[in-house]
Amino acid sequence: MTTLEAAPDRSVPDTGRRRAPALDGLRAFAALLVIALHVGIYSGQVASSWLGVGEGGPLGPVISRFTVGVPIFFVLSGLLLYRPWANAARAGLPRPSTARYLWHRALRILPAYWAVALAALLWFGRDTLTEAWPALRTFLLLHIYQHDPIPTGIPQTWSLATEVSFYAVLPLLAWGLHPLLRRGRTGAVLGVLAVVEAVTLATVVATHTASAGPYPLAQLWLPEYAGYFAAGIALAVVASGKRRPPALVRSPWLCWGVALAAYALVSTPLTGTTARYPTVTEALREHALYLVVAVALVAPLALSDSANGPAAVLRRPLPAWLGRVSYGLFLWHMVVVEGWLRVTGQRAGTADFWVLFPVTVVLTTVLAALTHHLVELPTRRLRTRSAATRERTETP
Repeated sequence: MTTLEAAPDRSVPDTGRRRAPALDGLRAFAALLVIALHVGIYSGQVASSWLGVGEGGPLGPVISRFTVGVPIFFVLSGLLLYRPWANAARAGLPRPSTARYLWHRALRILPAYWAVALAALLWFGRDTLTEAWPALRTFLLLHIYQHDPIPTGIPQTWSLATEVSFYAVLPLLAWGLHPLLRRGRTGAVLGVLAVVEAVTLATVVATHTASAGPYPLAQLWLPEYAGYFAAGIALAVVASGKRRPPALVRSPWLCWGVALAAYALVSTPLTGTTARYPTVTEALREHALYLVVAVALVAPLALSDSANGPAAVLRRPLPAWLGRVSYGLFLWHMVVVEGWLRVTGQRAGTADFWVLFPVTVVLTTVLAALTHHLVELPTRRLRTRSAATRERTETP
């Protein structure tokens, strides 16, 4: 193989300017983890003290920690959303427009979410639609800030509400990091991100002390998960300053082996059990191991353009396509699970995993594809048209 042929495998992808199919595939992988986890709970394979469902079945030890899908999503968000700011700082350019960024985020998140939330409320919670504040709170993703339960069919959107709060905070963080990164003070930037991780560790302690009680509201808020977003931002900072992958990620299967080892550890009694709320020590171990899993999975894809290793699988057409519709997979799967239980007359914790999981994946994929083409793509075109109009207006 010539040097020119090998060069693309040794470059660092610019995820701030173009899509990375392997990262799309990883997003699909994370979405399937979340679906399998929830099907595991509703089939009684995974004990859930939060929902009071089951004592766990033979599949429980394998899938009970598929909650790691959420940290993977958060690390990806930190990486992909901060990369344009990192690029601008490295190039000595002004920060990207905050107004444009927020508008793009709103178009990306809200229309599809509103469609699914409305469908869930019409099917499972019409009473909520008759009350102004509960309905408004749901549609504005404020349902994690009060003790009232999240509406049936969309309980998983607690993490979407947390992510939206990150969207709001990111421009402020980027504003503070911009002059540091512009002057090449990468170490100082990483130091700030370490402080963010320290805030998360302190919050994990506060929300898992005996005095806080099980499942306090703050356990769903951004500070509890900010460290994952900070890790993604750190990957964006490192990637924006390198042209060749760091030595650490040149063996992608080794990185994924580290992720697998960390997942094996998080599935042991070291982190407690999903049948009860974890102690402080268990929660800290869980957070640290989830962080290792998520970063070890994302780093070789974010810091190397190699088509070898896990990227060779994730960038194939089917995983990459599933990644593009993964937002719909995330939004619709609990509507499908709850709907299947109602139609079949089953109750949570009693369904057959090997029936419910394939049914959920197939039906959710169909709904996700429809939502992608009927809602997400039209709003994306609206974003493109608004950008083109602004460019014509600003051009002399």
